[in-house]
Parts: sequence; C-alpha cells; structure tokens
Amino acid sequence: MRGKPKSRLHRVIKATITISCILVGSFFLIKILPFNSVFSPFFHVYSKVYTKLIEPLIDNSERILIFAPHPDDETLSCGGTIQKALSQGKTVKVVFVTSGDSFGNDYEMTHTPKDSPKGVTLGYLRQKEALEATAILGLAKENVIFLGYPDRGLERMWWIYRDCEHRFRSPSTQTDKSPYLSSYTLSAPYCGDQVISDIQDILETYQPQTIYLPHPSDLHTDHRASYNFVKEAIERLRQKGSSWVDGAKIYLYLVHFGRTKWPPLWGYAPHLRLYPPSQLMSIRQWTGFELSEEEINKKKRALDQYQSQKEIRESLLAFVKINEVYAIDTDYYLPPNGKATILDERGEFSLPKLVGGGDIKHMEVIRKENNIVLKLHFDSGIPLRVRYRFFLIGYSGGEEVFRESYMLFDKKRPVRIQGDYFSSLPVISKGKGWVSLSFDFDHRPFPKALFLGAESSAPTNLMLDRLPWSMVIVEK
Repeated sequence: MRGKPKSRLHRVIKATITISCILVGSFFLIKILPFNSVFSPFFHVYSKVYTKLIEPLIDNSERILIFAPHPDDETLSCGGTIQKALSQGKTVKVVFVTSGDSFGNDYEMTHTPKDSPKGVTLGYLRQKEALEATAILGLAKENVIFLGYPDRGLERMWWIYRDCEHRFRSPSTQTDKSPYLSSYTLSAPYCGDQVISDIQDILETYQPQTIYLPHPSDLHTDHRASYNFVKEAIERLRQKGSSWVDGAKIYLYLVHFGRTKWPPLWGYAPHLRLYPPSQLMSIRQWTGFELSEEEINKKKRALDQYQSQKEIRESLLAFVKINEVYAIDTDYYLPPNGKATILDERGEFSLPKLVGGGDIKHMEVIRKENNIVLKLHFDSGIPLRVRYRFFLIGYSGGEEVFRESYMLFDKKRPVRIQGDYFSSLPVISKGKGWVSLSFDFDHRPFPKALFLGAESSAPTNLMLDRLPWSMVIVEK
C-alpha cells in the first residue's frame, strides 16, 4: 500500500520532465533546423508575436548613409531600406570599410576551394559584386564608396595599429596600405587614424540625417570596429561644432550573433519574419518595417550577385525575410557627481556561465569630484583565474586626449597595458560580484566624452565576455 503513492509520484515527475524536455527541445530545434522543417509554421507564429514588440520605423530623413564592413553586409541588413528610401526620392550612400579580401583564407571553416581568388584579386571581385548588387537595389555607382581597408584587420587598427607610423600589415593583401585604385584615399595606410580621417571627411561632406551601423555586440571583429570608428568620428565632429550631428539618427543592424546560428532557420524563407535575439531586446529599443514582395525579390537578386560567397549562401538567404529590424543607438550621459550604467547583453557567449565571474552584467561609470570610477559587475565575485581588462578613451575639443588600457590579474594591482596620461595607477576596490578602478585626474579638466569597453578572459587569453563599447558624454 505504501508503494503506490510513491510510484504515482514517480510517474508524475517523469511525465513532467519528459514534457519539459520536449518543449525545450522543440524550441532549440525551431532555432537550428532548416527553414523547410516541420517546425516552420510554429516559428512563423512565434516570430510574428515576438516582432510585435518592435516599434515601426518612421524616418523622414533625406540623406541616408550606410556603413558596411564587407561587401554583402549592406544588402543583408539594409536591402529593403535602400529600396524604400530611393523610391521616396531620398539620397542614399553606402560606404564599404573593407573589400572582404580575407574571406576564404580559412578553408576549413568556409569550405572554399583553395584555388579561389585571394587577396587583392578577391577584393576587386567583391567590389564588382557590390556594385552589381547595389545597382539592383537602385543605387548609382557614384553613391558607393570603397575605403579599401583590410578585411579582418579593423579591430587591430582600432586599438593596436592606431598611429600611422606603425601600420598593420595584412596577411591577405601582403601590404600595409590600400592596394585598390578605387579606394577613397589612394594608398591609404593601414592605421586607425587614417580610417578616422576618411570617415570624418565623408560624414562632414555628406552630413547624413540617418546613419546605419553594425551593432556593437556583433561577434565579428570588423563589425564591432566599424561601429567604434564611426562613433568616434561622429563625437569628434560634434565637439568641433558640426551642428548636423545632434540631429542625426543612428540605427544598428546585426549580422553575427549568438551561441547558435543567427538568424534562425537558415535558407530562403521570405514568408518568415526576422526578429532580434532576445538578449538584445532589453538593452535597446528596436524598430523596423515590412518589405513588399518586389523589395524581397530584389533583395534576393542582389544577394545572388555575391557568387564569391556561395559557400555560405544559406546563411545569407536567411536575411531575406518579410521585414528588416534595427536597434536604436544611444549615448550615455554622466552628470556631475552622478553615474551612468552601461548594460551588457546576456548570453552572447556560452562559456562565461561555466566560469565564475566571467559573465559581465553591467558597468557603472561614476563621477566623484575629480575622479572617474569604472565599477564592473559580474555574476559572482572575482575568481582567481579570470582576468578583466578595461579600455577608456577621452576626447576633448574634437581630439583624442588619452587612450588607456588596464588589466586586472586575479586580486592584484591593475597593470597598465597602454597609455601614459594618468600619473599613477588607478585605485582598485572589490566586493562580492564587482570590482572598480578609480582614476584621479590630478586637477586636469575632465574630457568632454569617454569611450569605454571591458572584457573578461581566461588565463589562456580565451575571451569569456565583452561589454560593448559605449560613448559616455560628460555633462558640464
């Protein structure tokens, strides 16, 4: 008699676990199976409900500027936007920061044949494909700009190869300057200062009212660095008195993200909707609009021009959906004796959850009299084998005042990796689940803006988590 209740309880527990596994498994299958799976109808309902959270994009701008890290990013992210804007008589320009001349070098990852075009030859081929694709979308050739910087080199040029006296040398083009006759600046040196100079010149000449950029949490290094370069150029122009900057709107598009492939359901499924990863929905407001059947067809035809990317065709076609979505970019403002809180996306990396303290939650930027405090919060206290790196750049008068980087090893004093602006090392403070660095400006004036980033990593230099770079405006 005593065994029956126990047996019944076991059956209930077993049934509950089984149902839970089915539901969880179905969710992940929906996100990873190809579009023609039996789960496609369920995904259609799920995405339609989910995208109700996205505000409709209403843009009255007459001048639109799109920055694409590589040829094809402009069509993936803004193929519908370009068509809609041109149909309304607006002016659209696309700036390709690199020519994608490194794609296919990793043959095991891309399965690209080893006799495929390489280096400069590949760069020219991708430029040709970009002109053909944008022409289908309606863009005239004169509204397409190629900067000519090295594929997979932008992040290092952003931080390491900043000074043009120390240039980055691309293993793909085998040079330290742009080899393309189509470059915005002929023979442009591979260095961060030259990238900033080119972008500032384009911005100031065109004075766009709307700008489209890669999302700062995009997992591709060239995408993140493109965001950083443009944001710095915009802030410098703002400080120099360019009045158009304050009225410009910035929208962010996503191409690479997540533990599993994104967007879900790779392949051509134009009847489905594109929706942002759930981790990113709580950080920024998202906006978007639906595409007409003609716009969808033209977007696919434009992507078909990128024959050099046929090895990843299914992932490209996943962006041909009934809609396009964008995050609205925001700056943070730091009042006197106040603070600004920079939030981090949750779940863009899988490993931090397995390493105590590796998962960054947010960073508080605190202003106390003559100090700036960067307080980084984690999922737990500081474990012995996780390292934290802080990046900070200060701007004043439209110029860079300082560029500093500090590494915190375990519970020791911070180590200055780069920079010499501050006369002494920052003061470290610790608590359960947080660590802070306090910078004394030694009676120097505060910069007008700070560009900040942070990372957590394992002793093997394996990246655990990354706080996206964020612009903090220091209020008077």
